[in-house]
Amino acid sequence: MKRWVVPILVIVAALASASPAKAAHSSDRFLLIAEEENFGTAANGDYVAVTVDEGSWFQGSPKAVSATGEFTHHAPDGSVRGAGTWTATSLISYDFYGCRYIPALGVDTGNDNFCGGAVRMAVVLDTPIGQFPGMLTVFCIVGTQAPSSHNGSMGGEGVTLSVPGIINFNHTGGGDNIYIRV
Repeated sequence: MKRWVVPILVIVAALASASPAKAAHSSDRFLLIAEEENFGTAANGDYVAVTVDEGSWFQGSPKAVSATGEFTHHAPDGSVRGAGTWTATSLISYDFYGCRYIPALGVDTGNDNFCGGAVRMAVVLDTPIGQFPGMLTVFCIVGTQAPSSHNGSMGGEGVTLSVPGIINFNHTGGGDNIYIRV
């Protein structure tokens, strides 16, 4: 038993001195630009189209957000199941992917203020039948740290939207958005 004490202490000491893994982050403020529809899909084939109003912004640290927009919930055949507006109530997280480059597409935007990441917000969905809480995440693939899971046929951009007890659009379905550092 004593033979294992020294190796275990060496391992514990090595782990204790190692830097903890950290998600990339940024304390900058960003405009959230998504004037065209960004899509999310649900397991049943339904999809949601989300837009972001001009002037929407967020900041990763300290967490802050002021964002609004519209959404439309579609059945697989394209018929509309519901629609309304959304308002961000808090920024849950911002996973910063970086700026300027889009490795998945082999593109250099030429602008160090064009950035990407995953912006997760608590939102209130305002519909004709009432208000519903949700969680909206906007994915932008700009940045060298964008995960390879976003390298799909639609470029990996888009949204996910979870409306607890109602529906979960948990896969991005394409879109076009950018975060502009200001």
